Amino acid sequence: MNVHSEDSQSPKDGKRRQILEAALELFSDYGFHGASMAKLADKASVPVGTIYRHFKGKEELIHALYVEMKRERFAAMLEGYDPEAPLRDRFDLFWRNTFAYCVSHPREFKFAEQYAFSPFLRDVGKAIQIDMTAELGKFFGDGYAQGVFKTLPPQILSALISGPLNALVTREIAGIVKLNPADRQSVMDACWDAITV
Repeated sequence: MNVHSEDSQSPKDGKRRQILEAALELFSDYGFHGASMAKLADKASVPVGTIYRHFKGKEELIHALYVEMKRERFAAMLEGYDPEAPLRDRFDLFWRNTFAYCVSHPREFKFAEQYAFSPFLRDVGKAIQIDMTAELGKFFGDGYAQGVFKTLPPQILSALISGPLNALVTREIAGIVKLNPADRQSVMDACWDAITV
């Protein structure tokens, strides 16, 4: 992330963390355009100038927050990951971990969804580069090598998984559906079937 204070390179930096946490709350509640820098400064309990010492402007702040949210989501997705486990076991772990993280972090989920459907995703290169971890790369590579996955790019296979998963998370957070373990397994099976030959 390209910020302006020497200390801000550390994720432990207190002021930067305050700003990011306030931004997450405001952006998820009011959207990108409904959260002014003045409102953000008030929410973070810092002067507006402090925000600009850490970020060039709102766009850089949004990108930085997106990168942090994606990294956090990937870390949660990889909990308990075994790179040598059977392919289907790895898939189920990724799916369950991602679903559990998103449902238990509704603000982060809402922010990531806003970002994904905004011009920001098309405009920034750095945030997009973290969309594939080494573990996911190996997962897809193993699936292709074993002849298990459809011959589509990993980004498309990921979309066939994340589309239904994100739609279900949205409905679960809104209280429209409540998936029991059997329902979750059925959805995982459907996502698996969507990407396999």
